[in-house]
Amino acid sequence: MKRFVISTISSIILLSSCTTNVVNQRKAYNDSKLKLGKNYIFTTQDGKKYSLKISKIDSLTVYGKDSEENLITIEKSKIFTIKKHNVAGTVGIVVGGIAAAVVIPAYISNKPVGQ
Repeated sequence: MKRFVISTISSIILLSSCTTNVVNQRKAYNDSKLKLGKNYIFTTQDGKKYSLKISKIDSLTVYGKDSEENLITIEKSKIFTIKKHNVAGTVGIVVGGIAAAVVIPAYISNKPVGQ
């Protein structure tokens, strides 16, 4: 039971925290990196964070809706970073962690899994 609780808590933490950088200091902004209808986390140069679902992109501005459906506009020149959630990578990490938690103790004690 203790392992189950620990693995569940670890899974929740991992699922909520794995993101991929789409734009940062090393990766320049490019419109092709964003897809309409997808969710991204924007950080502006003044430190504000916005979690938006992209609705429109024009030559100077990115438009999106936040969780309360408010329309937010961000000038492209003021974007510091853009991140997106990486669900596939997170699931892989969680499955690998759970498998390791089950298999490694059985391997160490030299008994079949479940005994």
